[in-house]
Amino acid sequence: MSRLMHLFARTLDHQGTCLETLELTYAQAKLVWRLEAGDTPSLKEAARRCGVDPSNLSSVVDQLIERGLMTSRPAQHDKRVRIVRLTGEGVRVRKRLLACLAQNPATGSLSEAQQQQLLEILKDVA
Repeated sequence: MSRLMHLFARTLDHQGTCLETLELTYAQAKLVWRLEAGDTPSLKEAARRCGVDPSNLSSVVDQLIERGLMTSRPAQHDKRVRIVRLTGEGVRVRKRLLACLAQNPATGSLSEAQQQQLLEILKDVA
């Protein structure tokens, strides 16, 4: 169990390094990660994907808009609904985030087969 906790701690450290490098908070990174290029969910749907209340995500969206990583507009069908989308720069930051997270030193020494085996085990417990 201690080895598993060590792996978890190393993974969290790596995640923190990636977020620091990209100057993203955890909440910002979580939203950027959950949106694909061209994806246009409502704020409510984006919040559902992130597992948070829409009122908690609104300020995160505003921060990402300030950085030029996201846009927001009213929905055509209902002006009360807010639609969000990654900008071109947001898509580039997302790619860099995913690439950085994928280079986890805690699992990087595993062979492809071992990584696949670990993924299958994690699917069973997640």
